[in-house]
Amino acid sequence: VRIERGRIAKVGELQRAGSTTPKRLVAALLREYAERLRTLLERGRDSGELDAHMDIEAAATLFVGSIQGLVIQALFAGDVQAIQRNAPGVFATYLRGISRGTP
Repeated sequence: VRIERGRIAKVGELQRAGSTTPKRLVAALLREYAERLRTLLERGRDSGELDAHMDIEAAATLFVGSIQGLVIQALFAGDVQAIQRNAPGVFATYLRGISRGTP
C-alpha cells in the first residue's frame, strides 16, 4: 500500500502549532478511547485478573501508544499488513506487563 500525499498532509495537520479541527477531533477520540481502556483495566485489576499495583493511567497510555506506533511504522514502511503481523506480539508483551504476578 502506498502512502498518498493527501494522507501525509493530514498527518502534517496534526503537527501544526495551535488548535485545529483535526487535532481537536483526534484528541477527543483518544480521550474517549483511553477512558474506556481505564474502565476495562480497573475491572481487570479489581477482579484479580490483572496486577493489583498496576498504574491504570500508564497502562492505558502505553496501550494507545502501542497502537499508534504500529500504525505509524506501517504507514512509513508502506506496509499496512505489518500491523496485523506485529500486533499479536506487541499485545502479548503488553499483557505480560499488566498481568497479575508480574514484578
